[in-house]
Amino acid sequence: MSSPIKIILTGGGTLGSVSPLIAVWQELSKQDFKTEALFVGTSSGPEKIFLKQYPAINFTSLPSAKWRRYFSLLNLLTPVLFILALTKALVILSNFRPKLIISAGGFTAVPIIWLGKLFGVKIIIHQLDLEPTLSNKLTQRQADLITVTFDKSLADFPKKKTILVGPIIRQEALSVEKPLDHDQKTILVLGGGTGALSLNKLVVEALTLIDKKLHIIHVTGQGKEIIKGNLPNYRQIEFLTDQYYQTIGQADLIVSRAGLSTLLEVSFFAKPLILVPLPNSQQEINAGYYELNKAAINLKQNKLTPKILADKINDLANNSARLKELSKNIKIMARENGAAKMASEIVKLLD
Repeated sequence: MSSPIKIILTGGGTLGSVSPLIAVWQELSKQDFKTEALFVGTSSGPEKIFLKQYPAINFTSLPSAKWRRYFSLLNLLTPVLFILALTKALVILSNFRPKLIISAGGFTAVPIIWLGKLFGVKIIIHQLDLEPTLSNKLTQRQADLITVTFDKSLADFPKKKTILVGPIIRQEALSVEKPLDHDQKTILVLGGGTGALSLNKLVVEALTLIDKKLHIIHVTGQGKEIIKGNLPNYRQIEFLTDQYYQTIGQADLIVSRAGLSTLLEVSFFAKPLILVPLPNSQQEINAGYYELNKAAINLKQNKLTPKILADKINDLANNSARLKELSKNIKIMARENGAAKMASEIVKLLD
């Protein structure tokens, strides 16, 4: 291939839709498929900071014309924001002239895909979650190929252009060193890329009730740090980038929201997991699926207190048999990395 193929990766607002896109780009690079990549995300999400790890990928943003599926006065602004997004998307496409657009959901994807189809650009959308996202529903007609994580999702899109690829995990996960044996168990709390203030508060309020023999690493999310007095067994981090997978690999038990990208990454490392899904969201469906498969403990936030959370962490951390059982079951959820299959489909599409 003489000159790089120009590719737009689009998603954002949270890191859930960003990580699999990076994994696909990494796999293409690994296969010596030369690309010039531009990531089109949001201006306020965590993706811009996250992408600083990958200087070969340029970044630009679109207004996020998010349509909320509940009553909100902010929906009145959505048509205006969408027109602004279409205008900027037109400029991006005219200047960059991509051959392929890959989306993993997110509302920045809709205008860039709709206009991209008019430019004759090949389109791939990836359905990460168990339930179809609104952005993927709005762009499925324009897609040349739709890839999905789970068998269940094959029935949600046109059969002729939908394939199963499975979990898509970044290359960094493959090179994580095996943690050394250690006496003190590590509990890792993940609030998601944008943070989860309610979960953060629950964890901080539970600290005095958690076994002092447990070491707690609390990733609060960008701008969501909670100041707390010095505790010898507690460390707070706002955001993890290059140490993200290494920290997951060292954990004995993880407490997390239930974004599917995070679930699949934790599954890849076979880590026992306590889930506190965001109420009234796709995360509850994700957490329920993992609970049904006996792959995680699912705690409802509206019924959760600091004491209940602390008791659950203490009981589980000190139950080796239960930890092993959860580890075995969650590993089944991400048996292999689908990035190679995705990259192979891209090469065929562009051939």
